[in-house]
Amino acid sequence: MSKIGEVLHGGEVTAADIEVMQEKLLFDRHPTRDRFVRFSILLLLSAIIATYGVVSDSVATVIGAMIVAPLMTPIMAVSLSVVSGDARNIVRSLLIVAGGTVAVIGFAYLLAAVLGLIQVDSNSQITGRISPSLIDLIIALGSGAAGAFATGREDISDALPGVAIAVSLVPPLAVVGICLSAGAYGEALGAFVLFLTNFLAIVIAGLIFFALMGYGGAALDLKGKKAKRWAVVVIVTATFLIIVPLGLASYRAATEQVLQQKALEETEAWLEGTEYEVFSIEADSRSVYVIVAGEGDLPPFEDLLSAIGERAGDVTIDMRVVPERSLLGRTGE
Repeated sequence: MSKIGEVLHGGEVTAADIEVMQEKLLFDRHPTRDRFVRFSILLLLSAIIATYGVVSDSVATVIGAMIVAPLMTPIMAVSLSVVSGDARNIVRSLLIVAGGTVAVIGFAYLLAAVLGLIQVDSNSQITGRISPSLIDLIIALGSGAAGAFATGREDISDALPGVAIAVSLVPPLAVVGICLSAGAYGEALGAFVLFLTNFLAIVIAGLIFFALMGYGGAALDLKGKKAKRWAVVVIVTATFLIIVPLGLASYRAATEQVLQQKALEETEAWLEGTEYEVFSIEADSRSVYVIVAGEGDLPPFEDLLSAIGERAGDVTIDMRVVPERSLLGRTGE
């Protein structure tokens, strides 16, 4: 065992340690039925809490669903099984995750259908989970490493609720079901990509940490197995396939944010000395959408086009001018 492993684990990994980990994570331990019953009930409850938390746009309720959700256990079991070369439990754990995923989506779909019309575009719990980025991947990697570290050491297992809050597993699946029920298929896909990102990142970070702690080597020596390299290759490949679209999405979001800020600064400067002000401004790719509110004459529109063009290049500006009084009801003034 390496010095790194001894430091991370707090000593050498023994056969007893491996047995404890298997009892914690694997579903083929006895009594199997009781473990599945616990898992199913907690999954059902977390799906209910997450769905109603998302529908009611309640942050506290969604956090409660994260704590109750049991999906972290079979995901960590995938990581442990990979480093231990246990093909049977790799497949078993993946099937449990897949079954839980389908169950949460289906249950959220049914609950959302019972509730009726849901405003997808105006719900922050939905909109915050349909555009995953590299930041989400980094958070999940950290959570997976923390989860493996906390699971592998008895003296810090009380950190697991914090790990559950840090990473989002059941809420994105609830969003998938809700969006499918509302016919918002693009948003449903985005939420599922977020879940898939979290799943893969947790698995790969978990297996790396379990390997560093010495669980993989100890299990292989104990049972004379060979590590399942195909499993590692598949997981790593899938993670990199996720990184590409996430990287592109992050880059696009960053460029749009920069364009929006430049357009806002130039529009405010353009309106200086008038009775108008910027009510809202959004950027999408190479287009800017601006609403200005006020009364009186506006400066030449060509001046604004020229100013934004000098800072942001060739962009299209779609401007709407509204009387300030028409926005009083919307602004609450």
